[in-house]
Amino acid sequence: MNADAWDEEAEEARLRDMERECASNSEASPDYYKILNVSRHASTEQVRDSYKRLSLLFHPDRHHDAESREWAHRQFNIINHAYEMLTDPRSRAAYDQLGEEGVRLSAALGLKVQSPRDLQAAFQHYARCQRIEEIELWSRSNSEIVVDIDSTKLKFLSWMTKAGAYRAKSSHGDNNCVEGVHMQHSFSADLATDLLGTVTGKMFLHGSSRFSNVFGTLKYTAGIKSWASVKMPALPPYTVTFRGMHYLNRYRFYVAKVNQQTLNLLTPPSVSVSYGHVFGRLIGTLTMSTGNRYALGPFWANSPTRFGLESSNKAAAAKPSHPLESIPSTVALDLFSSGNKQGRFTANVTAGIEHSWVATSYTRKIDDHFSITGGLGVAGLGIPMPRDSHFRIGDEHDNQDEPVAIDVTSGIQGFADARVHVEMTATIDSWTNLTWDVEVNLSTGVKVTISLTRLEHNIQLPILLTPILELDVAAYAMLLPAAVALGLHYAVLKPRRRRAIQQRVDELKGEQRSQLHIQRLHAEETVRLLAPSAERSRAAARATDGLVIESALYGDLPFGIAAQNSNSLHAALDHFWNSR
Repeated sequence: MNADAWDEEAEEARLRDMERECASNSEASPDYYKILNVSRHASTEQVRDSYKRLSLLFHPDRHHDAESREWAHRQFNIINHAYEMLTDPRSRAAYDQLGEEGVRLSAALGLKVQSPRDLQAAFQHYARCQRIEEIELWSRSNSEIVVDIDSTKLKFLSWMTKAGAYRAKSSHGDNNCVEGVHMQHSFSADLATDLLGTVTGKMFLHGSSRFSNVFGTLKYTAGIKSWASVKMPALPPYTVTFRGMHYLNRYRFYVAKVNQQTLNLLTPPSVSVSYGHVFGRLIGTLTMSTGNRYALGPFWANSPTRFGLESSNKAAAAKPSHPLESIPSTVALDLFSSGNKQGRFTANVTAGIEHSWVATSYTRKIDDHFSITGGLGVAGLGIPMPRDSHFRIGDEHDNQDEPVAIDVTSGIQGFADARVHVEMTATIDSWTNLTWDVEVNLSTGVKVTISLTRLEHNIQLPILLTPILELDVAAYAMLLPAAVALGLHYAVLKPRRRRAIQQRVDELKGEQRSQLHIQRLHAEETVRLLAPSAERSRAAARATDGLVIESALYGDLPFGIAAQNSNSLHAALDHFWNSR
């Protein structure tokens, strides 16, 4: 098989099937249904009939020599154990769901239910809870660490960009390249059947701006269609966030969010409502956000968040105890598509009085272990921003619940910006992904973000290569890593995975051969054990001139082969008729 024709996904599926088959055939996990020669849907009467027939054949008292008696005794015990498991409703339900492990745990479950259906449902629920607990051991806690690095401040890298060379000549370069740090860690636990509690700690440092807090979240799930949550910090600023989601059906859903920055209602709440609809593989959402700059008559007319707007009584405007985030109203349309197995795209159009932008991205899946994403965005500012306004600074993935503000000045009107990004994601193993994201922005230059994600834990290193637009730096940052990644993927990683899969397949084939050899020995011993009984039955049938079965063949019988004696079945049939 050549490398081009090798289907990695199909080989991995084949490997999983072989592993399941070997596990089911191993002696450590006996198949009670195969032992009694009945199907998994057999009734209790069918199980009992098969047990009676097999127990008579393998009863030790029916065999006289010591070797046959010992072999029959072992088989008889196995048959008895299988019969006990499959005729007890609780043990059978546990075995069907959890295998041999379920049999060991059956004494602790299903004590209050009586019918087989109730027992089956109880063990299904237990099996599902066991799988969830195994996953949650890894995923119920999550963390994120983001370290912003400015490479232009490093003198030994000043030759890479024009901005770095300018800093070096101006003696502005130094080794303090860390611009900011953001850390977050959360832990979740079930407080009740439908109530989930989460504790989250956050820390943010960027220049002179600092922020840290601890948040508590309660999430209530009402069935499978609705959930609601409330989030509140332990320290000021006390920003309370309410969220909720409701599925009307499998195609339509609503999402609502209310963000209140002051508990004394000094500022109006920011309310956003989203409606989503599923169109086959396409998901569309329409989101309307009020922001927090509005007023309802005299209410919130003097809100600190309404900067740049005329207040009826500026002197009476309240002074907040902490900087507040001023959120403009917007309307957004989002489209998400899984496309086919090889690609998916996203698109976003947002319109607002102050900010408007259009963004789209497309992800191309090379295979299960490597993908490339390309995106383009265009943004603009409508109304000139006033001076000494509060802007929020934080990671773009933050949920905008915790404002961190600094005073900046801006007099730009009608400013337009554009953004292009290319992202490459490689799967290292089943739980770990490595991402290289290059972002080219007209206003902020070229930035590379290296991200390592393992389960729910993420480390990001955003590295600013140049604060101005340098196309050659952007091209190098995109093309060179892409070429290296593709080369490693096809020349090193994919052949290595192929060898590992083939090695594991060979090991499983060896295990299968060993299992088949053991099964053959058992079958031959069984035939030898039953030979005297079969001979007595044949002799009795001949004495009465009845029908005598001389040989029996099992399995897939290849009828339709033209050549005589071309297979063992034809040879056996010829031998049978010639012996008559």
